[in-house]
Amino acid sequence: MIKVIALLLLLQNAASGEKYYLEFDRFLYPGVPNFPEYGVMMVLDGFLAFYHDEKVNHINQDWLKQYVKEHTEEWQSDVGACLAYNFIFKDQTKNFNTQSNQSEGNEIIQQIIRCDWDEETDNTNGHVKFGNNGEDFITLDAKTETWFATNPKAEVIIETWNADKTTYEITKYIIQNGCLPLLKAFVKYEKSYLNTKVLPSVFLLQKSPSSPVTCHATGFFPDKGIMFWRKDGEEIHEGVEHGDLLPNDDGSFQMSVYLEALKIPPEDWGRYECVFQLSGVQNYVVTKLDQDSIRSNNPKKEGLLTTTSIAVIATMGCVIVIIIVALSSTAFKKRNVTHSIERSSTPSSETASL
Repeated sequence: MIKVIALLLLLQNAASGEKYYLEFDRFLYPGVPNFPEYGVMMVLDGFLAFYHDEKVNHINQDWLKQYVKEHTEEWQSDVGACLAYNFIFKDQTKNFNTQSNQSEGNEIIQQIIRCDWDEETDNTNGHVKFGNNGEDFITLDAKTETWFATNPKAEVIIETWNADKTTYEITKYIIQNGCLPLLKAFVKYEKSYLNTKVLPSVFLLQKSPSSPVTCHATGFFPDKGIMFWRKDGEEIHEGVEHGDLLPNDDGSFQMSVYLEALKIPPEDWGRYECVFQLSGVQNYVVTKLDQDSIRSNNPKKEGLLTTTSIAVIATMGCVIVIIIVALSSTAFKKRNVTHSIERSSTPSSETASL
């Protein structure tokens, strides 16, 4: 589930320049099979940082792990407050499905609380909205401190919320005393981590001799990496296909680039290289197209015996010859010994007559 969420968040537009945002996404799934009753995600600039439900408590970014290590008590207090809000969230939304005539047991209720910070101007903003069973339901205009129904079914609820400022005051407190201080603290740690450059591990993969050769890079950070195939030092495009940039669970990234190698003569393979380049790093990761380096699910590589294969066959042949010679020599010695015993044990005619 976390992998799916991380992939969806990666597709969002992250904040640009000196603008940052922190978002808390809360979900209620009362009665929905195979889903936790309550879940919360914390998202910084489009990347999943933390996820919690009754079964999972997962920190998804290394910079956040470092923050937690250095601010353990503060983090435990923040998480405790976040989880305690579960009861307020349930109470706030208890009438959602009464108004929408949704049958009990199939509800999916979502709340998004987001704070924005412009580091250059120090301007801040807050955004809040509720969703109900996949539909926009209620949103907040922070400037007028007014709730608006984005779905006609929510009209009765916002009348109560606008008449009684309790829901607004709770939300305002969360933004000013929870979201914004955490956002500013997290940006400091995220920046420090983003300055770290991590090169990937690169592998050559091939499903079968007729499949394209996959050059796969994984574990690099940040996501500013490019991959390409080149021949004789020049980038090529013909017969090359690029895969998608994908996130790993640890916050690093992976990508692949494919080469149609079937039409390339074996003697020309040494002219081809897979190149990975990480922004801000001068050294490239270069992997030569080499038959011996390819990892494959197919145990038999057709059409070409590799140097290693030839060496193994030659070695095995020598071993077999040595074994045959040794066995033959042993058998020969045994045969000679047997004949000697037989001759020595057979009585001569003179001895037999005595």
